[in-house]
Amino acid sequence: MASKTTSHRILLDRIKDTRVRDEIVSRNNNPKIACRREFRREPTNQRVHFALHDAKGGRIAWGTAVLVDYSPNGALLGHIMFEDGFWPDHEFTVSFKITGGRYEGVYVYGEPLRFATSRANLALRFDGLYVKL
Repeated sequence: MASKTTSHRILLDRIKDTRVRDEIVSRNNNPKIACRREFRREPTNQRVHFALHDAKGGRIAWGTAVLVDYSPNGALLGHIMFEDGFWPDHEFTVSFKITGGRYEGVYVYGEPLRFATSRANLALRFDGLYVKL
């Protein structure tokens, strides 16, 4: 039986030989950067107030978190602490408001991409950015 390291390398080699890789390379002239992010993440350490909303737009949970990083397409919230409610067991959307620093007053609305209750973090894709003037 092969070791885990060997099996992992074999699996990676098989993935490299798939049609998916060929599609990515065909869309990008430089295959070395074909799998990189479209936009770079900008690290930050901003405190935010967030809310989780149900399909009808009602607020089902809220609290505070730290904006770990962001890009034009999305963000990562960490150190999530709920003031009321908890992770829903159905579809939800996310909004948050930056409460200090140079981006104070920016509101964000988006869809969750992944969340981990064990690490209290949430990645989301932006639907919209709004600035209160």
